[in-house]
Amino acid sequence: MTSTRRAAIAIGYAAFVQLHHHAYEMYARARLGDRALAALVVQQVLRRAELSWSTMLREQDPVAFTWQVLRDTVTQARPELPGAGADGLHLALPDPPADAALLHEQLGMAPKAAAALMGLGEPELHVQLKAARRLLAEHTVPDRNGAA
Repeated sequence: MTSTRRAAIAIGYAAFVQLHHHAYEMYARARLGDRALAALVVQQVLRRAELSWSTMLREQDPVAFTWQVLRDTVTQARPELPGAGADGLHLALPDPPADAALLHEQLGMAPKAAAALMGLGEPELHVQLKAARRLLAEHTVPDRNGAA
């Protein structure tokens, strides 16, 4: 690999980190309920992405791959106690709709930005948001007065 190619790959990775680092930390903090642990998890995820960056560029979508690594790493780092951390959506929903709802509904990200962060198209994100709403509605139990 030429030094020019290596430099271009390094610049691309640096841009990726600059673009996604803050949002990754917001997501990890929301799921883990711990700022320091979230920062550590994101650091580990970005290091893994850096080590495999050139391979990812050739073989897969680096955004979607890194999002999956982030989701999995956060899940592994999360205490296994019921109700631990701030991860209620991920306790109630499958990962993709929970991620979409967390990013859009709880963290206030625009659908386009949330989709881009997850490596999805915006229509795919809307499908996940609808799934989250439907699944949450199915799990809502009315109280004695009939209110949800």
